[in-house]
Amino acid sequence: MMMSGRVSVMIKEGAGHHPHSLRNPNPIADWIVEHLLPAAGTRPEFTGEKFIKSYYYSLESTNVWLKEEKTWANCRGPGFVECYDRYDETTSSQWGKTGLAIVVPKSVAPGKPWMFRADAITRDAAIDQALLARGFHIVVPPLIEQSGAVRTQWNNAYQLMIDHGFAKKPVLEGTSTAAGEAYAWAIENPDKVACIVGRNPALRSLMAKGSPLENLALLAKAGIPLLHVCDRDDPWFNDQTKVVEQDYKKLGGQMTVILRESDGRTPLGAEDRTRAVEFIIGKVK
Repeated sequence: MMMSGRVSVMIKEGAGHHPHSLRNPNPIADWIVEHLLPAAGTRPEFTGEKFIKSYYYSLESTNVWLKEEKTWANCRGPGFVECYDRYDETTSSQWGKTGLAIVVPKSVAPGKPWMFRADAITRDAAIDQALLARGFHIVVPPLIEQSGAVRTQWNNAYQLMIDHGFAKKPVLEGTSTAAGEAYAWAIENPDKVACIVGRNPALRSLMAKGSPLENLALLAKAGIPLLHVCDRDDPWFNDQTKVVEQDYKKLGGQMTVILRESDGRTPLGAEDRTRAVEFIIGKVK
């Protein structure tokens, strides 16, 4: 993806070096024809000269039975999963290309909902992929490791989106300490948030002077629902999620916790993904 390309892979199970290709070459021929066609559509309005197009797709793989080969092929890449356009803003930062990133759905949902994600979107981001399929844009503000989250850049990203007709209340999301940055921005902008989603969250922030844990009352007063998705081996569960849950409910806030039986090395299961997505869909107005 760093060079803006796409790669699809078919691996024949149990096959040696020969025979090459497939006995039935139609899947390969169909792929060639499809990618010889001119790309459809135009660039989104929010993209300018500084935005470079690339692609985003999941790591999911599928097994396809090859009748003529009498074996299975393990298939992955954009030839077998949904592939979305991604636009990254280039900057003159000394830290490199750390600008805004936006992943675009195939079809935009009514109201133009979007996820404001505090950390880079990975290929195993199951919740984000489900939301893309439901018409959400995924927006990642500039990520600058040396100085952490920068409020001005987040504000600029928010303004860009609403100036182009996007929902004025995005969903905020973050993993680990990035969830703390999502909380910090929400505390500064409680009227601009639909809900907050944290994955194994640790509520620490370089954006804010104090801990987000000290300012939960502002979120509760604004009626912002919280969702924490925690793995069995979440190291911060007791000190963070349980504390937030207890304090937020005392403040009259709404909070949901999904505690997975699996650890962080396993993908988010379909049931947990569905619960998280339905929670988010229900909070977006």
